[in-house]
Amino acid sequence: MNLSIEAAIRAIIAEEVAAAEQRIRESLNVQSDVTLTFQEALKYLGMSEYTLRRMCQAKKLPYRIVGADGSKNPRYLFSSSSLDKWMKQQEESNYKPNQP
Repeated sequence: MNLSIEAAIRAIIAEEVAAAEQRIRESLNVQSDVTLTFQEALKYLGMSEYTLRRMCQAKKLPYRIVGADGSKNPRYLFSSSSLDKWMKQQEESNYKPNQP
């Protein structure tokens, strides 16, 4: 009985330590948030204009539009920290260790 309690305590501690490590890593990696124009986002993400426009139209990444509703030439603005989070999510969803 004591072994199962000890194992449960170890599991809880390991989980809490991992969560604390994650919070520490995130706080250390925090960069100042910079607003990027469409052209700056192209360079930041290393994408073609066509790809970035298609992703914006499909609402596949975070952005905001500046301009009047229904404008034929809206300005797309991007948050560097939001793009960083999005890229990290993409990496995590695409990485499948131990998969054949």
